[in-house]
Amino acid sequence: MKASLFVTIATAATFLTYSHAQFDLPFVWEDSQQVMSPLAKTGKMEQNGRTGVAAMHAVLLNEKTILIIDKAEWNEAQFDSGQSAFSVQYDLDTNTYRPLPLETNTFCSAGGFLKNGSFISTGGGEKRGRDWKAEPGWQSIRHFTPCTDNSCWWNEYKTGKMTENRWYPTVEQLPEGDLFIIGGSIKGAAVNRKEINVPSYEFWPPRPEGEVPFAFLNETMPYNLYPFVFVLPDGNLFIFANKKSIIYNYKEQKIVKRLPDIPGVPRSYPLTGGAVLLPLDPKNDYKPEILICGGSERMKNTAKADKTCGRINLGDENPKWEMDTFVYPRLMPDGVIMADGNVLWVNGCQRGWAGYNGRNHDPTFDPLIYTPTADKKDRWTKGLANTDIARMYHSVALTLPDGRVWIAGSNNVDPPDIHAEYPTEFRVEYFSPPYLFKYPTRPRISHVPRVVTYDQTFKVLLNLEGLASKDAADKIRVGLLRPGFSTHSMHMSQRYVFLNHKVSEDLQSIEITAPPHAAIFPPGAGFLYVIYDGLPSVGSEIFVENDVSDLAI
Repeated sequence: MKASLFVTIATAATFLTYSHAQFDLPFVWEDSQQVMSPLAKTGKMEQNGRTGVAAMHAVLLNEKTILIIDKAEWNEAQFDSGQSAFSVQYDLDTNTYRPLPLETNTFCSAGGFLKNGSFISTGGGEKRGRDWKAEPGWQSIRHFTPCTDNSCWWNEYKTGKMTENRWYPTVEQLPEGDLFIIGGSIKGAAVNRKEINVPSYEFWPPRPEGEVPFAFLNETMPYNLYPFVFVLPDGNLFIFANKKSIIYNYKEQKIVKRLPDIPGVPRSYPLTGGAVLLPLDPKNDYKPEILICGGSERMKNTAKADKTCGRINLGDENPKWEMDTFVYPRLMPDGVIMADGNVLWVNGCQRGWAGYNGRNHDPTFDPLIYTPTADKKDRWTKGLANTDIARMYHSVALTLPDGRVWIAGSNNVDPPDIHAEYPTEFRVEYFSPPYLFKYPTRPRISHVPRVVTYDQTFKVLLNLEGLASKDAADKIRVGLLRPGFSTHSMHMSQRYVFLNHKVSEDLQSIEITAPPHAAIFPPGAGFLYVIYDGLPSVGSEIFVENDVSDLAI
């Protein structure tokens, strides 16, 4: 019996092997199989943590923390006195926050980093009475030096530091390492108007020229608050408001080129669209391209959100807008450059305009990914993991060093109300893009220098952890990301640059060349990613400076 049974089992095994060869049975295989996670197509959306204050503004300070700023109003985060905080430092490891005292109202302010790593908050709003104890923030300048040990606090210069009141200004980090501050209004309003318009720009720290008149902000009334501004590789600025845009030389105070109007609706506040400077790439000589998406047709609660995007290549002799779909109509979208250089669009809604108390409706729950290098018909990825949280007015999003995207905010009621139809939102979400599920492991880098200078070649160690193949070097790219200051669908100074590099023959190290000059990547911090076949390593913070001593604070 035992011998007979042995023969029977052996015969069955032979049959299964034969049958597999003939019929490819699903439960038998000869070669090793790679199991692909279904999340490699959709990504994953998770809720974890609370911001404590409504996240009107947010900026990534370093690999561990985010600085969140609201205006002076009721918030969950409170001090021992019972007074509400309106700024916190958010810890990404623990998903907890530390309230930070402020004395001036940061309502609808702006921000950016100096070359030495100090964060600067500019402007704000009106005095807020006894409950909030906030002084006017119209001309305020606030410094915050990042830390990871809870030792950092705001340092405020309350008034008279900017030449004008600036509510809804834009900040852009400049190649010289200081800040360009442009536009705004002298007080709060639903939309700008002539008597409160601030058609000028200035610098921080102040430059000898002081405040400079800027007629373009008269030409673009009334939709000219939070204008879109990007430093271009030639050192000039791209400036956009309403439907109009120019290339501007701020050193000589002159317009270099007027660009054609973007077709369709106005795209800037309060008919708010989103704008992205697409990644700069040495493969095409760093030709700058701008992508602007969404907006609204008019200032009505029932207005339809726009469903188009415009893309313009400023490297062309005669740049023109190439129009494309936005897949879904969307107002107040956040365009976030991810660790791989593609653009994630989140947040927003399908009806209304930007503002409080019933002005925006029909939230858009579905993220989109835009691939700039794909053929036009293949640029959009939909069907991604979505959310059930309405993220409309005063929402934010930031790409993190680990490759996820941090999403927070939404407060379209005033005063805040957690029971409203679209409540004041304190929950945090993390979107893990599909690339994080592409392989069972990811590339690792180490020995990244803390600071490098322009055009410097430096070496980092590389561990591909089983990803390597004979063509591995051809599948590697290196990217440098600055997430920027997120507010009102703006991502001020957001920037991504692909870097020249050479992979060692043994795939154990990689030589990387820093950006060639400061107009490609203005001085300061970024996050360095090594990307294998679309999958990024965890980003490592690195400072790019004209001189190592520039990092001294």
